[in-house]
Amino acid sequence: MLTKIFLYCILLFTPTLLVAQRAKISFEKTTFDMGFVLENGGKVTHHFKFINKGKAPLLIKYIETTCGCTTPKWNKRPILPRDSGIISVTFNPKDRPGVFSKKIIVYTNATPPNTVLRLEGEVIAKPTDIPKEYPFTAGDLRINTDTIHLKQVETKQQIINLINTGKKNISIVSILKPDYLEINCTPLSLEKEMMGNLIIRYLPQHADKIKPGDHVLINTSQGSSYKFTISPN
Repeated sequence: MLTKIFLYCILLFTPTLLVAQRAKISFEKTTFDMGFVLENGGKVTHHFKFINKGKAPLLIKYIETTCGCTTPKWNKRPILPRDSGIISVTFNPKDRPGVFSKKIIVYTNATPPNTVLRLEGEVIAKPTDIPKEYPFTAGDLRINTDTIHLKQVETKQQIINLINTGKKNISIVSILKPDYLEINCTPLSLEKEMMGNLIIRYLPQHADKIKPGDHVLINTSQGSSYKFTISPN
């Protein structure tokens, strides 16, 4: 009788013990909004971070995407308990203007056995009339505006669009600006026909340095430059 009870207990608790000893994958975020992506801006990548919260090594068996424009990359080696890892997903916006939501399905030996990740955003279509849409020039670099609007920057940010109309890569090698502005160029180098951005943000801690006649000067790898006017409006 005692033997039967012992065997019954083993059968009852074995599944629970096996589940408790499995790997468990936990992502920081399963959805990432890439915001606005330029169609001619080249491929963009996001890194989904995760941790193995289980008690057994975690193995990513394979990853499935719903579009050939989305490419995953991950470490094929097991992730030990409490260790972390990254799944890098690259999206190619070429010929895909408009809003997008790409599904990436991760299959593992963990609990749950599969996890759905998403990349979302909107692809800004490449220009159809470059001289009209990008009327300002610095060598082969064309620019869509010549003015930085301080009122807009103070409340949010301003994005200035760039496009390389030449045959060689162009980089912004230096930016001369007042202390109350933060300016980042993305990507750092523009290939032929590639679009890019100058992202401009306001630094209120330096507001006392605003003065009439302020401007921003960019210098390119071609030796050309362009001066932006800073407008208070």
